[in-house]
Amino acid sequence: MIPMRKTVEEFAKMIGGTVVGDASTVIEGITNFENPLKGHISFVQDEKGFRSLETSEIACIIVPKQIKQSSKVLIQVEYPKRAWAQILRELFPAKKFPGTIASNASIAKTAKIGKDVTIESFVTVCDHAVIGDRSVLRAHAFVGENVKIGSHCVIHPNVTIYENSELGTNVVVHAGTVIGADGFGYVATPAAHEKLPQIGNVVIEDDVEIGACSTIDRAAIGSTRIGKGCKIDNLVQIAHNVVIGPHTVISAQTGISGSCKIGSHVTMGGSVGLGDHVEIGDWAMIGAGAGFPSNKKVPGKQIYFGQPARPYQEMRKQFGAQLRAAETLDDVRVLRKKVAELEKKLGIPSPK
Repeated sequence: MIPMRKTVEEFAKMIGGTVVGDASTVIEGITNFENPLKGHISFVQDEKGFRSLETSEIACIIVPKQIKQSSKVLIQVEYPKRAWAQILRELFPAKKFPGTIASNASIAKTAKIGKDVTIESFVTVCDHAVIGDRSVLRAHAFVGENVKIGSHCVIHPNVTIYENSELGTNVVVHAGTVIGADGFGYVATPAAHEKLPQIGNVVIEDDVEIGACSTIDRAAIGSTRIGKGCKIDNLVQIAHNVVIGPHTVISAQTGISGSCKIGSHVTMGGSVGLGDHVEIGDWAMIGAGAGFPSNKKVPGKQIYFGQPARPYQEMRKQFGAQLRAAETLDDVRVLRKKVAELEKKLGIPSPK
């Protein structure tokens, strides 16, 4: 899929792996598991994936250490997917930016710009904003008043960061995302919905990556907070006063209502929906499409899925019962017929 010419030995040195087979084998390209090509290299994480690739024309497989022999050339490592990521970073390094400021960028006189910052065309940086060293603001990004952006951040095109938001170091925000818009706060009256002022901010800690076209609302009071190392997919909505712990992963089209508290190392599948004030414990796993009513509390280290979301073992039983529902209904009809025949023989009158 991606052409090149390197030996297996060269790949092994990149990732600190052990070669099983001919280390001088020439690799013509790298590919993924779904598209194994002749003369290419890929990786697997388990025996099932290995058996599939071993019968293909692929030349070399990066495998976990417990896989010890094959008709293919192997590179044994502790964590194959991590090794694969290391190869991709080495062969396809991240884009480098020039550390220059475009002449048509609009930068307020009171803004503080660090060393080697890249600011591309038509960027707006408002009063008293602070941009850390070697950060990047790509074309048409908007940085509001009093925004703080740490060092080594990349803000991609058309990102909007409202006033008073704070971003740590090494934060990546992809195109079209909005950080710090007003939370969805209103007071219902007989005449109308009156706006409840949203006077808080958004705090995004170090090493967070946020996908394209996501939205993170400012707090009504205090801070909406995204913890260190969180990874947020495209099209995710995070409402006001949400607090997300470190290293949590949230997949696309998830919606998180106001004042939810999500622990650290939580994994959330796509299209999850959380009502307001939901609490999810550390290391919980939430299946795709799961729905949680307001004020639900999920213990840590649990697996939940379904609508409404329930523990994994409970939902397995419910789904199993649903799959057997038609068969069960047929059985009930047969039993009813037999009961009616017995009642008739015994002279028992049928219920009205």
